[in-house]
Amino acid sequence: MQRIFQRHDGALLFQIWRPVTGALWLVLSADPVAPRLAEAAEKGPMPQRPPALCQWARSTLAGRRLDALRQIKGERVVILEFAGGQIVAELFGRQPNIYAIDEAGRVVAMARQGAHRDTIMLGEAYTPPPQRPADETEAAPHRVVDPESPAPARQIEIWATARLAAHGAAVEARRRRQAIEGVRRRLTRLIEGLEGDTARHGEAEDLLRQGELLKGQLHLAKRGAETVKVQDWYAPDAPWVEIALDPKLDGPENVQRLFARYKKAKAGAAQIAERITEAELALLRLEEIEASDLDAEGVEAALKAEGLSRRRPQQRGPGRAQGPRMPFTVFTSVAGEAIWVGRGGADNHATTFHHARGNDQWLHVRDAAGSHVIAPCPARGRDPHPETLKDAAALAVHHSKIRGESPADVMVARRKHVRAIPGAGPGRVSVSESRSVTVYDGPERIERLYSRR
Repeated sequence: MQRIFQRHDGALLFQIWRPVTGALWLVLSADPVAPRLAEAAEKGPMPQRPPALCQWARSTLAGRRLDALRQIKGERVVILEFAGGQIVAELFGRQPNIYAIDEAGRVVAMARQGAHRDTIMLGEAYTPPPQRPADETEAAPHRVVDPESPAPARQIEIWATARLAAHGAAVEARRRRQAIEGVRRRLTRLIEGLEGDTARHGEAEDLLRQGELLKGQLHLAKRGAETVKVQDWYAPDAPWVEIALDPKLDGPENVQRLFARYKKAKAGAAQIAERITEAELALLRLEEIEASDLDAEGVEAALKAEGLSRRRPQQRGPGRAQGPRMPFTVFTSVAGEAIWVGRGGADNHATTFHHARGNDQWLHVRDAAGSHVIAPCPARGRDPHPETLKDAAALAVHHSKIRGESPADVMVARRKHVRAIPGAGPGRVSVSESRSVTVYDGPERIERLYSRR
């Protein structure tokens, strides 16, 4: 094993030297669209920062001999065996993954943090997937490789590349279509609602007519009456019509009331007509964007520039239920346990001294300003999982003045060993007993923690 890379979260790339035929690029991918073990023609693009799985493989396996490459019979599980450990790839189901196994059989790293089976946890022994019944494993596999091809060994990678490109194009088209259709539905509903309002405001001329009729026949309107019958001089044969009154008002006051309602209805109708015109123009601009050759990101940017973006900030008001404000933000670790991150200043103080308990784990970066981070004990007498502490340490670095640094040292102590400094600013503390945790894979953990919030 000469060189090891990680293309993205779900794909490892090995350069293997064979004494007779020379170097070989081997792709081991847990991409759900095309999980595979295949030979590649070249290295391809690489991320700037190698993730945790790649770092472990480089430090443990680089320069060692690949002793065995085997498959669990009847299952799409591939195992690469070395003197220092194993790489196990589960290339099946909706959440394929790649695991690094140390010499003791423990899972020390994985390619896709949020895609592992429930029975697999970092720091614990690896358990293979349950075997399927024999009648489900005897079917002939789908064959992609043509032995007559000039490069039969690379046809799987060629097929996977085409499949991934087609999937990416389909996702891009769906994202583009959803962005446009979402705006179109919103504008269509707006126009329909406004047209309904127009029908309701169509009584403006009737109110004006009633006011003029009542104004000329004031002697018929009496205070306390709920209706009055007046003669409609504007209609043929001058029929008698009934007008609703406010019994608390006299005749002149009811006339003023009818004229005021007329003005309000007329102004409302004008505003509604203006809004309908704006919505119709917005639909025309939407059609222009839809007819353009912009990709999904370009469409979303164009919609935002035109003020048509369907994403609106959530409104907070009396009608929206709100719980009490907490001084910390809650994250969930890979082990499913809670982590609290103080919001800063007085909130740090409240998080540590008003919410955390004595045996909870308290974390803070060394020699730099940052948030107080708490990993609460999940149960009495039980400490947080080791992976929870690593996630908490990554959050402590991310919410500090040294964000982005790697490696970074984080101080870990029990809450009962932390004391506030009298007279110092909020959040300033002294620690009587602590240990250190070094964060190497902070960005990967932060991305997972925020995606699971």
